[in-house]
Formats: sequence, structure tokens, C-alpha cells
Amino acid sequence: MEYIIGALIGYFFGSINMANIISKKRGIDIKKVGSNNAGASNVFISVGKIDGIIVGAFDILKSFAAAIIVYLIFSQNFTAGVIAGGAAIIGHIFPFWMKFKGGKGLAPFMGTVLFFDWKLFIFFAILIIAITLITDFIGISALTITAIIPFYAFYLKHEIIIFVVFFVVSIIMWCKHIENIKRIANGTEIGFLRKNKVKK
Repeated sequence: MEYIIGALIGYFFGSINMANIISKKRGIDIKKVGSNNAGASNVFISVGKIDGIIVGAFDILKSFAAAIIVYLIFSQNFTAGVIAGGAAIIGHIFPFWMKFKGGKGLAPFMGTVLFFDWKLFIFFAILIIAITLITDFIGISALTITAIIPFYAFYLKHEIIIFVVFFVVSIIMWCKHIENIKRIANGTEIGFLRKNKVKK
């Protein structure tokens, strides 16, 4: 029951889509510009750098907050906290109030990693920045860390439920990045640092 309640709380937090909220205030439909993705990277590229950073920070914090709240509610049940974080990622990707069309999950994924192990968060945050600067594609960063973290998390905790949570959301995120992979392959993907400002 704790896991179910934790998942529901996490999904609710995750479904709060700041990318959609901020872009609408700027007079832009984030789902119709750039990569058509309601997430921080598309806001950064298609709306503005500051807005993208705000959205990214919010998305990290919402999954971290969900995990912490559930962890505290259920007497420091660490696994329930991770489940809440994982559910927040799902809520971010499939928000019910946006017809299940949200972001691709990297920022809330990192928020869950922050709850899991802050040192691991710092290491992978640096790795994301490095890969993005080298390749100009944050999607490659997302694919890299999601391929590593489930197994590293199991190595650290030896908890099968935690492994399953990270593994399942990683698979979903890989599926959500299929179009990015195709665009990178054919040279049509918009680079993260090559800003494509949308005119109002």
C-alpha cells in the first residue's frame, strides 16, 4: 500500500508541467515548436535559455520533492521514495491533463537520482554537461546515463525493486528518444546550444 500511495503522489507531482506553463505565458505552444517536446531542453532551445533553466530546475525538484515527501510520510521507507521518484518521471512523460504528451524525462530522472544518492547526481550531472558540450545533443546524454544508472543503482543497493524502477523508466525514456535518434542520424536534430529562438 505504501508503494501504491507513493506512486500516486509521485505521478501527481510529475504531471505538473512547467514547460507548458512557461511557454504559454510567452505566447508559445511548446508542443508545436522545436522538437514538439514539453520539456526543459525544448524550452531552452525554442523559448529561451533562462526559461529552459527554470523549467529544468523545477523538473529536477518536483521528482526529488515527491521522493522526499513519500520517504518521510512512510517512516523513511527508501524504496517507497524511489518509487515516488520513478512515478514522477512517468507523470512528467505522460501527464493526464496534457493528453499524456509531456516531456522526455531527463530532468525528473535526475531528481530521482538526487534522492537516491546526491554524489551520484553530481557525477552524472557533470557527465551530462560534458556529453552535451561535446556532441551538442542532450538526447545522447539522456541515453547514456539511463543505460548506466539502473545497473549502478542495483550495484549500490542490491534492491530489485529499485533496479526495476530505474530500468523501466529508462526503457520508456529510450523509446521517447527514438525520434531524436533518427533526427541525429539524418542530420536534422536541433543542437542544444544552437539556439533556435521562436518568434512570437
